[in-house]
Amino acid sequence: MRAWPWVMESWARAVISIRAPRTPPWIVAKIEKTEAVAELDAILKETDAVMVARGDLGVEADIASVPSIQKRIIRMCNEYRIPVITATQMLDSMQRSELPTRAEVSDVANAILDGTDAV
Repeated sequence: MRAWPWVMESWARAVISIRAPRTPPWIVAKIEKTEAVAELDAILKETDAVMVARGDLGVEADIASVPSIQKRIIRMCNEYRIPVITATQMLDSMQRSELPTRAEVSDVANAILDGTDAV
């Protein structure tokens, strides 16, 4: 079995909790809290990759602000040339259906067009 060379840092709030080693295992900062969004610039200087954890962000922040927060995180990760994963309910309906909904297709397409590296 091959080892997964990434470590997910949940509930990252500030750069002090991250400090990526720049060698495997690499650190993926999960942006789940508004404090992490406020500290995003500093976090991006220390992490190897980012996950936009939309589910928890939707609890922590006003749900209507999550799309703009997602776009900001993706844009900044692209500026820093850091891989970014967009997560949570991207294709949720496919747990019950062979095909995604039109809204889910649009959601995935927009994340890709914005520059996300994975969904």
